[in-house]
Amino acid sequence: MSKTKRPLPEGWRWMELGEVLTYAKSFFTIEDDKEYRLVTVRLHGKGIVERERLRGALIKTKQQQRIKKDQFLVAEIDAKVGAFSAVPAEFDGAIVSGHYFLYDIDTAKMRPQFLQCYVSSGLLTENVQKYIQGALNYAAIRPHHILTIRIPFPLPTHADTVQTKLVSRLAAIKKMQRYAERQLEATIALERQAMRDVFDFEDVKAR
Repeated sequence: MSKTKRPLPEGWRWMELGEVLTYAKSFFTIEDDKEYRLVTVRLHGKGIVERERLRGALIKTKQQQRIKKDQFLVAEIDAKVGAFSAVPAEFDGAIVSGHYFLYDIDTAKMRPQFLQCYVSSGLLTENVQKYIQGALNYAAIRPHHILTIRIPFPLPTHADTVQTKLVSRLAAIKKMQRYAERQLEATIALERQAMRDVFDFEDVKAR
């Protein structure tokens, strides 16, 4: 049974992402004697991670895209499983292939972190899947599809206050997630060591 959705609250409106996003092509030619930082977008809205660092001579496709802080990065094929993210400062200047779409964010209207909040909700993924399962009938999206997606957004009179509160809330949740991940890693290491203490002996016969 599908859950009945709430009506849009007072002080909010529906807005197409095209109001705050502009498709940006940032292709350039790789130089063989320079080192480049290659990144990828993780699935399910989990952000951007470094893939590797390579000298230009080792990069076969010479036309790449350079990403900038506060842009929005979308994977052409994996958008259907949540592969998109706002670009944090730490990845400013990194590169991605032509299988990604880049968008400039009008930061005077929307904070990149607010858009990341919407990514974290999973609703952007659901909207992208509607395109793929409906009219398109193939697994990739095109750049203009992102621009036509409608999201709830606060009216200008209190947009700053709403965005600040929501971004702070997401930051607090991410902090809890990082703590939980460290605890999980510690328990996995404890499990491994506890079992090694039981089974890890010198096998004299195997010398």
